[in-house]
Amino acid sequence: MLNRDKFILNSLNDLDLTPTMEKNARDKYAALSKYLDEHGLKSDFHPQGSFLLGTTIRPYRDGKDQDYDLDILAILKRKKEDTDAKSVKNDVGNCIKESGIYSDKLEKEDRNCWTLKYAEVSDGVGFSLDIVPSVDEDILIKNDIIDSGVSYSNAEKTVAITNKEVFEYNWLTSNPIGFGDWFLGISNQHLTNDMKSKQYNNLPYDIRMVFASAEKIPTYYYRSNLQRAVQFIKRHRDIYYDRIKLRNDKPSSILISALVADSVKDKWILSVSEIVNAFIVGVLNRSISIMQDDKILNPVDLRENLIERYTDSKLNNMNKWIAELNNFMNIDDDRKFKQNIHNDINTRVFAESFETPTIITPTKPWKKLYE
Repeated sequence: MLNRDKFILNSLNDLDLTPTMEKNARDKYAALSKYLDEHGLKSDFHPQGSFLLGTTIRPYRDGKDQDYDLDILAILKRKKEDTDAKSVKNDVGNCIKESGIYSDKLEKEDRNCWTLKYAEVSDGVGFSLDIVPSVDEDILIKNDIIDSGVSYSNAEKTVAITNKEVFEYNWLTSNPIGFGDWFLGISNQHLTNDMKSKQYNNLPYDIRMVFASAEKIPTYYYRSNLQRAVQFIKRHRDIYYDRIKLRNDKPSSILISALVADSVKDKWILSVSEIVNAFIVGVLNRSISIMQDDKILNPVDLRENLIERYTDSKLNNMNKWIAELNNFMNIDDDRKFKQNIHNDINTRVFAESFETPTIITPTKPWKKLYE
């Protein structure tokens, strides 16, 4: 197991956000939040999704690594009953459009967000900030969530995000901060002080010097074995679905994160490979607690079925992918395991041993006569 974990961690080194890029992204969304405040849009900005969970992995599409997509929740300080989804979405968008700093980075309006593109931020790699406008959710909806069995401390963080359907705007109930609290609580069960100390020593000098001690370093600079396991699983998913040309069929990151975390919520200090295997076994045996009947429940909104819109075909493809991941993890030869890491996770690792040699086509004899 120790070698397996070392190989897996090695493969993730250049697929995660670097500490420098992490700081850069956080500085940029803090500056945007300040800009909106100064222009009359009082709001609280929070990372959400993989950025909040510490499970960001470099996107992979069309056979290539892409720039990072980072999600930011912008909670406007308005009451839901005093506004509407269209106003919230467009007030944020229009304020960004009017800025000389941000307007040239603004992409086309997306369903739930406004996207700001930052190209080539570090070592030729850039990122996008997906700004998701929202307001605090209605108390009646929060009470419904609590009645479903979710704790008050998680349910109270529920928001209403804007959603655009063609020309119509409406609200969607979402709880990315509550989900983050739930996930990171389990994540901390698989992070030791020794692991933090080793990671602290690998942080860039300029980041370490900002903080008085290792204890003062924000937790988002560290990675637990649970976070690494989710990154590894997501990377395998991305490449698998890209190769079979069914990228739109791949299971969502929130679904994977929920299943992996729930599969080890009663365990402590598992290795990365043990967590990956717990996820596989739990899904195959349907023994993960949020898997109920033919549903997979959102742990911070038990009314929500995370696979409600999954077709039979999509579910079958998910089962095939997990079977493929299971075969990967059951390889009992270290060299073959490393080769699969190279082929199916990151071709930049172990390249000296497994890189496919370049095939040089010989010059055709008659071609030389005319050169």
